[in-house]
Formats: sequence, C-alpha cells, structure tokens
Amino acid sequence: MKRIHYASGSLLTGDDIADAVVRFAATLGRNAAAAEVRVPAILDTGEVGEALLLLGPASQILAESEQYDGDELHADGFVAELSKRTADLGPRRATYVHEGTDDLDDLDFDLL
Repeated sequence: MKRIHYASGSLLTGDDIADAVVRFAATLGRNAAAAEVRVPAILDTGEVGEALLLLGPASQILAESEQYDGDELHADGFVAELSKRTADLGPRRATYVHEGTDDLDDLDFDLL
C-alpha cells in the first residue's frame, strides 16, 4: 500500500493506484493542464471510499510505501482509465499515411 501526501492531507491507497495518480499528475504538469480525480482510498474507518484530488501543474504530491494490516486495495478499472487519460495527453507520434491525403478533412500539412 502507498500513502499519497497532497497539500495538507494524505490518503492511503493501493500501489498501482498511487503509481497511476503520480504518473497522471506528472503528465498534467508537462501539459500545463489540470483535472479532478476521484481516487479509491482506505478511509480512516478502514472502509474503502474515495478522495477527490485536483491535480495540476502546481501539484506537489508524494507517494510512499506504508505498512497496512488489511488487503491491498485494487481498482483495475480506475488504473486503466487513468492510464488511458495519461496516454491521451501525449506525447503524440506521427503515423504513416497509407493512401492519398485528398479525402482527409482538417489535415494540417505543417504537422506532416
């Protein structure tokens, strides 16, 4: 398990979840963008809940390993969605045009 420290608070979550949040925050920072993220977390009561984080270019977060007596928190859907959002932010790679470009709308030749 990992504890994410953010602003004046922290939250306990699974390793994969924390890693995805840190990667997403770093990518947002590189893109001068911000986003709200509802992160699955272990609440002070020991129950599974969520924490709402606002991540952006000025976000300073730290994730560190922490001992926890319960089971590792997994949220495969959350990790997959956040990984997709991270990938969607870039970097972009050029692709090969297999056919002519006559039928392509909004083609920016400066980017080719």
